Amino acid sequence: MPYIDVKLFESRLTEATEKELIDRITAAVVDTFGEEIREQTWISLTGIPGHRWGVGGVRH
Repeated sequence: MPYIDVKLFESRLTEATEKELIDRITAAVVDTFGEEIREQTWISLTGIPGHRWGVGGVRH
């Protein structure tokens, strides 16, 4: 069972982007492992506020 957890800026998540990400990530898993894996593929999208991200020691 593939479980894929995607964390990204909360501001990038809309109903449309959530659906597209889930569809495309699932399609990539199916392309790799075959159609039989589709029903076993879990995608989790977690939006995190921009002020809670840090890269290279810098808060964004």
